Amino acid sequence: MSVALSIVFTGLCALAADGRGPGQMLLVDANAVVPGMPAHAPALVVDLRDLANPDTSAPTRVVLGPASTGADATQVGIWDLTGSEVRVRVPGRDASSPELYRPAAGASSWPTPPRDVDDPRSWRDVRFVPRMSALAADSRIRPSLVASPDDTPAVFPRGVAGRVVIDGGRVEGGLPSERAFRGQVFEFRGARGEPRLRQAMTDTVHWSVAREDGPIVVEIIPVAGGPVKRLVFGPSAMPRRVYVSNLPADNGAGHEEHAHVVTDTPATALHFGAYYELLEPAPADRPIPMVARVAPTRRAAGMVRPLICTPVLFDQR
Repeated sequence: MSVALSIVFTGLCALAADGRGPGQMLLVDANAVVPGMPAHAPALVVDLRDLANPDTSAPTRVVLGPASTGADATQVGIWDLTGSEVRVRVPGRDASSPELYRPAAGASSWPTPPRDVDDPRSWRDVRFVPRMSALAADSRIRPSLVASPDDTPAVFPRGVAGRVVIDGGRVEGGLPSERAFRGQVFEFRGARGEPRLRQAMTDTVHWSVAREDGPIVVEIIPVAGGPVKRLVFGPSAMPRRVYVSNLPADNGAGHEEHAHVVTDTPATALHFGAYYELLEPAPADRPIPMVARVAPTRRAAGMVRPLICTPVLFDQR
């Protein structure tokens, strides 16, 4: 029996991947990159029933799952990832770069929203995750932020609260967590009003790995030292799912409720603008996503709140 594990990312997360080796999902330290920005809380969330070792996995805290009552209540483990590196160990597999999933020609609706916006399969095209090279073509993520995936650093650089090494597997877009945004087109305009990028977007990224026989082990390694926590996923007929979020701390770390939206443009600029602080050279022009006015057939066109806390794809070199 095989083991299939999917890690779902949402929030202030910078995916650095260029196809030349393992990638990294940087969980951005909001206050360090933009003074005055709301503190974000990087966390990993798992249904404890999915673990082969729930008693030794040492979560930071345990909460009851949604609508859980009585003796059969679902227990959800939450691990604080601040100052920690996450590595997924798949025994017998060599380190490799992840596949950034792109459907066959004509099979994706990108850059427009899917015809069935509630179908998770229609959001798998990784291009639904905005790419910084389309917004700041001459800039790359700062090399000091992207450590060698072969070594666990003794300390994270300024701007990084935690990270997940994306070793092999496949990276895909996921179903947007807020239904109101699934039919929307977002537009990035430059300082002179020129369009830089116009597309449907998602705020979730899925990274999937598999093994023919188990287990798969997720390690949470404190970079400053301390005990390593291990989450063991054994063979199962059903895929296992892990949630990693980096959302505002006062929003809590829920099991599936990961969306974070605001009603005013300055807050949107503050959140998405944090990604520009990770670039070298830092661009002078920093477009932010706004809901574009689209055809009347699209649901709630131009009248919903801006989407923020969406992961972004960076080029490493």
